[in-house]
Amino acid sequence: MSAICAFAQSENYELRVLTFEDQDYCGGTNFSGGNDWSSLIDDPQYGGKLLYGQSGMGFNSLEEAYKWTDTNNTWLYSCLSEGYGSWCYWSGGHAISNYGSKTIDAYGDYLHQLTVYNHNGTDDVSRTGNGHNGSDNFAVQFGYSDNSGFGLGEDALPFLEFADNEARVIDHMWVTLNTYALNCYVSGNDLTAKIGPDDWVKIVATGYKNDAKVGTVELYTCNGPEHIVTDWTKFDLSSLGEVNKVTFNITGSSDNGYGFSQPAYFCYDDVAVRFPISGSETGVDDICTKEADDVYYDLQGRSVINPSNGIYIHAGRKVIIRK
Repeated sequence: MSAICAFAQSENYELRVLTFEDQDYCGGTNFSGGNDWSSLIDDPQYGGKLLYGQSGMGFNSLEEAYKWTDTNNTWLYSCLSEGYGSWCYWSGGHAISNYGSKTIDAYGDYLHQLTVYNHNGTDDVSRTGNGHNGSDNFAVQFGYSDNSGFGLGEDALPFLEFADNEARVIDHMWVTLNTYALNCYVSGNDLTAKIGPDDWVKIVATGYKNDAKVGTVELYTCNGPEHIVTDWTKFDLSSLGEVNKVTFNITGSSDNGYGFSQPAYFCYDDVAVRFPISGSETGVDDICTKEADDVYYDLQGRSVINPSNGIYIHAGRKVIIRK
């Protein structure tokens, strides 16, 4: 079970977690007119009106384009990239999803681009329990830049940034592959060969503070056919330090003559952001809450005045406290 508006306390910060679960949604009306994360999940997965617009050709402006913000929690924000004259998922972006399957041969194509590979999942496509730790919702990135001249530049890379313009440390996220990418790694398709002994693919996260590049961190999603990510894997971003924005590129050795040829996707969930502690011993004063309630309860329903390490319910929300 995922933690809800969760944080872990150290000496000087708490971790707030973007879970993408509906019970954790703290914002108002979103891009799709809903008040939860699930309303941002497109159907069908390819060509749907949320990610591709009513015409199927994208949106004419940033104001119209698919976007989301984790308001009153981590404040992380993302929107579609602009490219080829419109804002559209084929130009890059972060799409909310809950599709999952353990079958990559039947569901390993671009029509199932929002389907995460779940080795504990169903043979068909299910829509529950496919996120990190068995949660429902997660995000799927599409987008890359390889300087081949056949695609978009680095300015169109998908990103996460803080909507309130503060610089913070993004501690980590959990990543894995969608069925489309995994199927191509294993079997190849008409556009790319399968991963060979010397092939690799990696995610490159680049941090920016006040528009200046501050560093990069990498995570390999495959390094030869024997080392392919097939489960949720922790991606530590903390070494980037305080950032206003992080871009994510997908790069690798596969090249079909037109640049990087593997499907440029990865899935991510449970993004943890460091917030300085202020105002209380446990640092939960600023966590999104829908009730004014300072009473903590353990999982047996007993009230706790001074909670120590463990999982508690506060203002109707589950929190993790580590002292």
